[in-house]
Amino acid sequence: MLTEDALLQIFNEQTTGENYLKGHRVLDNDLVSSVDIIDEDKLICIEGNVISENLFNEYNTKIEMDMGNKSIFSTYCSCPDYEKNELKKTNYCCKHLTATFYKALGDLVQHEALKDDDINSIFKNKSNVLSLLLGDEKDKEKLKIEVYINKNQWNGNITAEFKIGVKSTSSSNLYVLKDINHFFTCYYNNVPIKYSKNFTFDIKKQKLSTKDKRLISFIETLKEMEKDYKYFRKKGDECVSGKYIIIPKYLIREFFEVIKKHRIYLNEGFFSRPIETEILFENPAVEFDLKTIKDNYVLKSLSGMPESLSSKNDVFLYGSTIYLPDYEFCYKISPYLKVFNEARVVTIDEAQEDTVLKKLIPNLNFLSDRVTLSKTIRNKVVIDKCKFNFYFNKEGKDITLVLKVKYGQFEFNIFEDCDEKIIYRESKRESQVIGILTSLGFEEVNGKFYFLMGDDYIFNFFKNEVFKIQEIGEVYYSENFKGIKSIGSKGINGDIKTGKYNYFEMDFKIGDIDPRETTGILKAFRDNLKYYKLKSGEYLDLEELELKKFLKLLDAVSYNNIEDNNIKIDANKAIFIDGYLEDNNITYIKGKKEINKIRNKFRNLDKLKFEVPKELHASLREYQKVGYKWLKNLDYFGFGGILGDEMGLGKTLQTITFILSSQGSKSLIIVPTSLVYNWIDEFEKFAPTLKVLPVVGTKEERETDAFHMENYDVIITTYNLLKRDLKMYSEREFDYCILDEAQYIKNPNAQNTKAAKQIKAKTRFALSGTPMENSLMELWSIFDFIMPGYLYDKNRFSVRYYKKLKESPEVIEDLNRLIAPFILRRKKKDVIVELPDKIEKTLMVTLDDKQKKVYKTYADHAVDLIEKKVKEDEFKNSKIEILSYITKLRQLCLDPSILINNYTGGNGKMDALVELLHKSIAQGHRILVFSQFTSVLKNIGEKISGEKIPFSYLDGTVKLQERINIVKKFNRGKNSVFLISLKAGGTGLNLTSADVVIHFDPWWNTAVEEQAADRTHRIGQKNVVEVIKIIAKGTIEEKIVLLQNEKKKLIEKLIENKLVTGENLKSFTEEDILGLFENR
Repeated sequence: MLTEDALLQIFNEQTTGENYLKGHRVLDNDLVSSVDIIDEDKLICIEGNVISENLFNEYNTKIEMDMGNKSIFSTYCSCPDYEKNELKKTNYCCKHLTATFYKALGDLVQHEALKDDDINSIFKNKSNVLSLLLGDEKDKEKLKIEVYINKNQWNGNITAEFKIGVKSTSSSNLYVLKDINHFFTCYYNNVPIKYSKNFTFDIKKQKLSTKDKRLISFIETLKEMEKDYKYFRKKGDECVSGKYIIIPKYLIREFFEVIKKHRIYLNEGFFSRPIETEILFENPAVEFDLKTIKDNYVLKSLSGMPESLSSKNDVFLYGSTIYLPDYEFCYKISPYLKVFNEARVVTIDEAQEDTVLKKLIPNLNFLSDRVTLSKTIRNKVVIDKCKFNFYFNKEGKDITLVLKVKYGQFEFNIFEDCDEKIIYRESKRESQVIGILTSLGFEEVNGKFYFLMGDDYIFNFFKNEVFKIQEIGEVYYSENFKGIKSIGSKGINGDIKTGKYNYFEMDFKIGDIDPRETTGILKAFRDNLKYYKLKSGEYLDLEELELKKFLKLLDAVSYNNIEDNNIKIDANKAIFIDGYLEDNNITYIKGKKEINKIRNKFRNLDKLKFEVPKELHASLREYQKVGYKWLKNLDYFGFGGILGDEMGLGKTLQTITFILSSQGSKSLIIVPTSLVYNWIDEFEKFAPTLKVLPVVGTKEERETDAFHMENYDVIITTYNLLKRDLKMYSEREFDYCILDEAQYIKNPNAQNTKAAKQIKAKTRFALSGTPMENSLMELWSIFDFIMPGYLYDKNRFSVRYYKKLKESPEVIEDLNRLIAPFILRRKKKDVIVELPDKIEKTLMVTLDDKQKKVYKTYADHAVDLIEKKVKEDEFKNSKIEILSYITKLRQLCLDPSILINNYTGGNGKMDALVELLHKSIAQGHRILVFSQFTSVLKNIGEKISGEKIPFSYLDGTVKLQERINIVKKFNRGKNSVFLISLKAGGTGLNLTSADVVIHFDPWWNTAVEEQAADRTHRIGQKNVVEVIKIIAKGTIEEKIVLLQNEKKKLIEKLIENKLVTGENLKSFTEEDILGLFENR
């Protein structure tokens, strides 16, 4: 709610006590002439016009306030105080802005409709606000006032009279203000004045412009001065009398400044008829002619002198134009007005020639750029533009500069005079140049400038600031002056050769620089310095483009292994080097053929001849074949890699295909606990010929498994168990070590990470849809697993990339070039180009130990009761009771706390859901979560709230209109997760903004689940939709899924094409019901 207190709190935080008092003084003097308020969805704009306290200026003001953030985000005033302070303080509020704000606030508070609770609603109605603040002014008829200036020929007084009328009419249809005092009385009392049958002045129906109001304020000031100070004793000397106002001579300039925007006519005393004039704030263009006649100098005013209209000689009439010149011109023109008032020609004796040449002519040149000199005079002086020459020299350790000026052919030190001839120097321009040098750090000593600065400042000057004096004049350097050394592409060369082992060598040269300085140059570059000072005293510019590109290359492929401009490069950097040279158009390095061979294989993965194993029981999509070949290619070169495909694209299948193709190899796969059985199922489904050993049992079972590992192709364990069994694995060497959900080792200091990195393997791969979630160090940690040392050690990576990220975003490009060959990342929308697929998968999870114990206890109890009903032939009559047992078992799988008070155990399904949500959100997905139990759904909401995951919620208690609004907000981007009751949201909703559907609990009827998934997988969906069922392994949920898959067709035939639901459980046989509890 927008209140007076809220507005005051926002504004008072910005203004100072001094400007608060000054602003109220301006407000109390009624100098705020107008205020407008504009409201744009919590953005309030207050614009105003404020008359200066001397009444001769008017300032535009503007305040912009964000009511959402409760802050001022912009201010503006055209006054000198604001211009002086706006850079010193953000959103500075001068006295005029203060007065504008309190004027607007006062208008708001005075109107009853804008008080208290009604303020917010009225602000939302823009037209209402304007009509309340302005009355009906926006619909009023516009008026205009024209000014007629007269001059009394006897006493020289300047008077003015005025005409008024409708703005759209011509001057001939305006009416004279015959009685100004009467007009003021009617104006302030809202009394109409009838001027003719066609025009009546009525301020209630008409409005004056800001400039007209300013004129009225000026006249009112004259009336107050007349009244308060009794300047005008006689009636004939009244300031405002009849249709005239008499302008005091000391206020004439101020008067013309007030009327500068009006239509103005020069009337009686100037011309025989009214002539329209304009006011210019510039010096009149007076013309002078100076020549020699016989032995005298003759000065003429060719077009006459301007006529002064004020006692201070600060307003002039020249021709039919009024000029308001600068004050220096006014001061210097005054004696000329007196001299040329008597004659247009002035004769000066030849004996005063020195004064004429050295003083008079420079004075004339100041007053006018239209001064004509005779040839005789021009030959005696030099009148030319000033040129500047800068001479740099090195004197010992000091850098010196001599500044010389040149007029025509005469050049001399700027601090000296030219003795050869009279030169009209451009003193103002010379002073400006000296000021520029001083601001750049030069100090003048005995006519010479010294540059007494440190190396950083000197380098920065000659690289970035010297252009400022180059724009002024010519710059010269002495032979012993050492400046900036530039290398360029022609000064760098390199040659790459194949090394003896698994590396390359490169010899290089940087210009004529001693190789012994290369290490220092590279260190300076790594320290982010802008230059390196060579032993010769020159400054090597490390930001010079070609040198910088080459040093970046050296930095990326070497550490401290440079000897005599030779470095050794690991083979896994070959792709990076080849790409870097090509992307940066570096042609001065030879020997790229060897590294090209490696890169070409990565560029043409689809052409590589790696056949998909015939033993694979699956048909790979084209992108999956590319992923398989990519893994094979990395393995061929002995490189590791990260398969980073988006969730649902088959990273597991591609990996299984790769392992299957590597006959006789031994692989260790490390996975999260929840995914062990998924991997086992996938191997059984796609590669049944491979022998897979899950090492996940008790400690004794795992120790037994260790003795049989040699008999298996694939070993699967979890991150948690790896830490406990590290000795068991570290004693062996595997062909391949593969991490699933590799973000589990994103923390370099975590035990998971340390354990995984101790595994010995020839090749290492990581699978992760989110290889980096929060920090670059997470990416380093995974790379340090797949290829230790490739991204340097932790400290160097941090300095080179992590710490430079904010200050130099280009490091991302460099890092991407390094890692790109070893990360394969595809998104569904990029690789599945047809109508978006609906990819369905089942996520098998294990219950928490305590949850599992509770479940088993209740399942045993339920079986006993059901078997008893069967024996007693009460089965048919007890199906509702049996259904309640089954429902409770399902609820125990989901959340034991909804059945057991003060349950303190864990929740396997809930933990799996939270992990899945974090991963999906990190990949940019939006998710629907369905459950048939609202109590479970609410508990999910509480759980993910604690995880800082915002969500929308919908169940059967939500009313229709609210339901529509919730759906609209979600589709417009509010929240990433939508919790929906299966019955309430399974049908009738369009949620195509989501692309992941999670069924937290399986429903008897798969058609209901499909309908729920179709809320997002429908026309309008642009992304592949992933439907995930979270199933508790070894529970009734697993049996429900089997029933869905195995008996779907049979059930359709038996119950007239209707799938079974909990409500017609009577269709189940005794065997079906008891089958749900097998292997409980």
